[in-house]
Amino acid sequence: MDPVIGTILIEAATRVGAPLVKSLLERFLGDDAAEVGGIVIDTVAGKLGVPPAQIPDQPAEKIDAAVKEVEGQAPDILVQWNVQQAQAIALQKAEMDKVGEPTWTWAWRPAWMWFLGFLWLFRFVVVPTVDAGAGSTMATQLPFDTLFWLTATFAGFYMGGHTLKDTMTKWLGRPQ
Repeated sequence: MDPVIGTILIEAATRVGAPLVKSLLERFLGDDAAEVGGIVIDTVAGKLGVPPAQIPDQPAEKIDAAVKEVEGQAPDILVQWNVQQAQAIALQKAEMDKVGEPTWTWAWRPAWMWFLGFLWLFRFVVVPTVDAGAGSTMATQLPFDTLFWLTATFAGFYMGGHTLKDTMTKWLGRPQ
């Protein structure tokens, strides 16, 4: 977000006595939680009826009025943001919590990731190092294309498996 917009809104919040808006913008612009500052800026822009980039072009009186109006909504903005963060955390926990499922249903993904990582490391770090030290040509004997296709197949299963499953389900389940 443009720092000029944040500065303009912080100055407006100071002028109209909007401590919540001022505090949110000072704390959450360009920080890890910049999303809150962005929501405040978007809300002010919505009150002005312009995109955020056009806030600096607006008269100071209109900006002040919009900031004053958003001040009343600041607690709701924080509550909504906190709810969103709680939902994101709950989703991440649900992804990690695999209790009750057979281990193989989820363990194949990290196992293959580590295995492929080892193969790439072996092929492009260990083997050339041994070749350089021993004067051998072992690297020429290990095909790169096989490793690439093995990785591509895994990525296809990992990233495209559900898409393929959903497509086949819809195709097979369609009316004849």
